[in-house]
Amino acid sequence: MSEVNPDTTAVPVTNPVKTHVKDPRRVEAGRRLAKISKEAKARKKAQLETIKEEEQSITNTEDRGDGSIVTLDMVGLVVGIAVGLGSLYVMWCSRQEKDEKPEEDKIVEKSEPVVITPKVPDLFD
Repeated sequence: MSEVNPDTTAVPVTNPVKTHVKDPRRVEAGRRLAKISKEAKARKKAQLETIKEEEQSITNTEDRGDGSIVTLDMVGLVVGIAVGLGSLYVMWCSRQEKDEKPEEDKIVEKSEPVVITPKVPDLFD
């Protein structure tokens, strides 16, 4: 048998050859876009934080200011419910009036009872 030399059978390692070369203009454009998007995200985050702070300050001043629970939304809700209940009551009253009128207009006459006599067949016919 022949002796195999491990050095001769191994495939030599070579540096991989790059077949794709990046375009420097496209790389630079990508970097610019990344920078612009990071700045936009930072601005958006800052705006959201300022809006949240303003909302918190508004709610804090409303809670401390008057000390009353009544708001415009609550007043509108109560007025809407009152109008709805009022219209239901008016409809119910008008229906009651319609039901009572026909009973008053009815004239009840007592009629004599009708007696039905059975017909007897004639024997001489």
